[in-house]
Amino acid sequence: MAKWLKLPPEPFFFQPDQHKFLIAHKERVCQTCKKLYLAEPPFGFCPVCNIKGKRRWDRLTIIAGRRWGKSRIGSIAGVEEASVAGTVGWACAPTNPKLHRYVIPAFQQLIPPAWVTDWNSEFKDLRLKNGSLIHFQTLEDPDQGRGQGLDWLWIDEVCELTKAHWEVIRPSLAGDTAAFFTTSPRGYDWVYDELYKPAENGLSGYWGCHARTADSANPRISEEFLAREKAQMSDTMYRQEYEADFVIFTGAVYGGLLDAQILHTKDQIKSIIPEWPEIASWRQILVGIDTGADHPFGAIKLVSTDKGLVVIGEYLERNKSFIQHANLLKQLAGSGTTKWAINKNEKQPMIELAQHGIYCQPAQNDQVAGIERVKSWLQQKQLFFAAECCPITLKQMRAYRWADNLTKDDQKKDRETVYKKDDELPDCLRYAVMTWPLLPAPRVEEAGPRDLSKLPSEMQSAIQRMRRIEGRIEEPETVVGDFW
Repeated sequence: MAKWLKLPPEPFFFQPDQHKFLIAHKERVCQTCKKLYLAEPPFGFCPVCNIKGKRRWDRLTIIAGRRWGKSRIGSIAGVEEASVAGTVGWACAPTNPKLHRYVIPAFQQLIPPAWVTDWNSEFKDLRLKNGSLIHFQTLEDPDQGRGQGLDWLWIDEVCELTKAHWEVIRPSLAGDTAAFFTTSPRGYDWVYDELYKPAENGLSGYWGCHARTADSANPRISEEFLAREKAQMSDTMYRQEYEADFVIFTGAVYGGLLDAQILHTKDQIKSIIPEWPEIASWRQILVGIDTGADHPFGAIKLVSTDKGLVVIGEYLERNKSFIQHANLLKQLAGSGTTKWAINKNEKQPMIELAQHGIYCQPAQNDQVAGIERVKSWLQQKQLFFAAECCPITLKQMRAYRWADNLTKDDQKKDRETVYKKDDELPDCLRYAVMTWPLLPAPRVEEAGPRDLSKLPSEMQSAIQRMRRIEGRIEEPETVVGDFW
């Protein structure tokens, strides 16, 4: 029998998001009295009915920056799960070095040798005196996820794995079980799509947390440290590693063009639209539409200014009739002189919308041409996004990426295409700008008549005569005696 090594524990400081995670993974719902309660280990029974409740969350994901404490909090949850007698759980890492450097040491800080019955260092099985088993598993190959049925699963740095890893291991979690994941982000990948986004959308059973390194309770992470890191790293890498942003390094359609055109504050919006949050009645409103039956019905609202187009609204709904969509689109537009743009091939949606007073202008639907048009507006800094008004648009724009350009037999495709997922609002933008190729001329406020006093008298007389003809000034009133 190998000896289980007990490492000295590191100090643990209260952090709100970590606390919320520890609460979430213990929450149960009693199936009898329907009450929500915390199943403090090792007891998982309703305090009212004394019946074991069902987990409220069975998929919990933490997306956080480096040094936030992901491995520490994941191991704490694993130990709490293992304190329930007779349970089986896996603690996993993408590679063998990471398993030995981060995951196993995290448990060695928490579990004393007095709890341990057997530690098999060859098979990485830790058996506890309460009959529970913790197996430490590396997942360098998806097939390494095959195995026994599990009560709980923790995968650290899950973004370094593929969707195939998760699809192989998830059948082991049938029943009232839980899987929790801790990771730094790797762009809008499968973890975002399959684990974090469902939690963000409120899908039953999914819980998510998104936190920056600066939110950590670690006293060694100072503002000075982060400032130095930011100064010495590329902006994209810093945002991924410390801000936990879902950045995309390769394949992004718009790359770094987008960020510089986002208006984050009201003052920034006012610099483009002075009357904000009102919109002057004389400004042209433009709405791009992307209808859908098997995907959400989307629309974005833009306003034309002398500095460029500004995205100031968005719409994304499904399972509604055309009359419902039409009414909501009119509310979005808020203007009777709105210009509506739609894919030129959507003939039937045009007819349906026209029945409800929305007359659409057909837009060229060529993907590459539309993307290049949007890019040109971004590069000329004439397309802006009011962040508070279009968060979903910005998220989809950042995730908008080129699809794999190879066929199944590894031959290059004749034409590049966009990865068709969560692309409704970027498509709306394409249609809108394809019907709006140029900026309007700047609106010039009319000034009063020019001072003519310094001009020659003959020129003054000629200009004044022309003004009278144009009706810009009235004839001077002359009084002679009792007559005008």
